Formats: sequence, C-alpha cells, structure tokens
Amino acid sequence: MTKESFQTIAIVALYTLAIAYVVVCTFQTIENISTLGASMFAIKPSFSVHNLIPKTRKYGESTHKRNYGGLHTPIYRVLNSVSKDLLNRGLYGACVVMMARSQFKAISYKSLFHVTMAYGYSSVTIGGRQIFGVDEHSRTIYHIDASGRLAVTDYNQNYDMTDVIAQVAEAIEVLADCYIAPVIEHVEVKPIRWTLKRVMLDRPYHGAIKGRSVSVVAKFLRASKKQVRWCVEWMDKDNNDNLRIEKGGWHNAYKVEIDGIVSWLPHSILGGLHDTPFTLKNQKACRLDVPEWWVRKNITAHFVAPF
Repeated sequence: MTKESFQTIAIVALYTLAIAYVVVCTFQTIENISTLGASMFAIKPSFSVHNLIPKTRKYGESTHKRNYGGLHTPIYRVLNSVSKDLLNRGLYGACVVMMARSQFKAISYKSLFHVTMAYGYSSVTIGGRQIFGVDEHSRTIYHIDASGRLAVTDYNQNYDMTDVIAQVAEAIEVLADCYIAPVIEHVEVKPIRWTLKRVMLDRPYHGAIKGRSVSVVAKFLRASKKQVRWCVEWMDKDNNDNLRIEKGGWHNAYKVEIDGIVSWLPHSILGGLHDTPFTLKNQKACRLDVPEWWVRKNITAHFVAPF
C-alpha cells in the first residue's frame, strides 16, 4: 500500500466518523426538543380568564341585592386594598373611580389596571390580562396567579385574594414611578366692568325710606292690576360684544294683612325695591321694612285689642 492510498483511507474514515457524529447529535437534539415541548405543553401558563366567563350579565340594577350581594366579598378586599394604596400614594385622584348604589364600583387607570365589582360580577384586569373573575352564572372563581397557573374553584367568600392584591399592587407601583401630575394653572379672572348701553323700558326711581322704618310680616292677599316693567341692557367696557340684559317689575300696590289688619301697601314706599317683594318662594308671607308713619296710619290706628 502506497503512502497516498493510506492518506485517502484515513481521510474517508475521518469524514465517515464526522458524518456519523452529526447524525447522532441531530437525533438526540430532536428527542430533547420533543421532550421539552411535551413538558412545556403540560405546564403551559394561562394568559387571561376573559374567554372563560360569559359576556352576558345575570344581574343588574333592577335585581335585588340579596340575590348577588354575597358574591362581592372577595373583590371588596381588593377594592379596599387598592383604594388605601392609592390614597397613601396620593394617586387616587389620578384614577377613574365609578360608583353606583354601592353595588357597582370600578377603579382603573387607563389600560394599566382595572378592578370592577358589578352586581355579582367581579373582574381584575392588569394590562390586557384578566387575572381574576367571578362568574355569577355558575358562581365560579377564575384566578391566574403570578406564575401563570390557572385556578378554577367554586365560589367561596373566604377565597384567598392575597395574590390578586399583590399583582395589582405591582401595577400601582409602576404607576407611582411613572405618573406625573398635570400642572394646573390658576388664571385670575378679571372683574367685568359693566356700563349701561341702553334703556329698553325705563325704571322709575324710588328713593330710600325717609324717617324711621318698621319691620313687619305682611301676608300677601293680592296685587293691583296696574304694574311697572323695566328692562335695561349692560355692556362690558373691555369687550363690547359681552352684553347682559337686566329686567324686572312690580305692581303699584299690594293688598296685605299685617297683625290681622288688611290694607293696601304702595310699592313706592318700600325703599327702592326694583322687583316685587312677593315671589313664588315667599308668596304667602314676607318680612318687609315699611315707614313707621304708614304703620301708624294704616295698621296701629285700626288695631283692636282682644281684651
């Protein structure tokens, strides 16, 4: 055998061993992948319980709460913990809080987390994952813990919510690290300087009461047929397009009863009132300041002692 033949045989043998090694490794890799895939399938983590709970709700606002009130016990513990955590961190105002008749309550912050209690139905969502839910139809609890394991159990008021609270607390921790409170600028509103633009209906001037006045309680009986109506338009000095209309009116006199005495009370002696003193709120009786001389002339002079 020549030297060249020996080298050829050695090269062929080397390549044969190399190919055999590659084939053996390939089969071993395929077997390992199959075993790993089977094991992963056996412990495949759950993503959300959203598809496990019916979309229709069994109870609503018209349902008596005795039918579903007991289903709220576990989610109450989450809501109380979330509310306390948010208040301690000063983030309660940043979240959306909705309540109705103490049987519906929801606390959420955008798509970060959402805790809902609604007429027997309960839900806790973090991001796009619903990690907890109570199906009020079958009274079943669905819960995905922090490791991704799904637990399906019959409803129990004493169900341990520690894991759910911890997962929501992590979301609140993220909110506390990332939330920036908006800056609210307080704009000082300038007072409007009103000036008279035009008089539509003139308002007669009645001065203040001359001399001494007396406070009396007048029972309204009826008003005179003649009345006065006035209307004026005001304009903002700094903005001529800003207008307001002020109007009012009164009757010339009112038939009233004071201390059992009936008399006509002229509006012109009431000290510059620009509207009728007897409105819908005090139509039966009203306390008024009237001149003392009018009381002496129309009330005291006609007063008869009961004894």
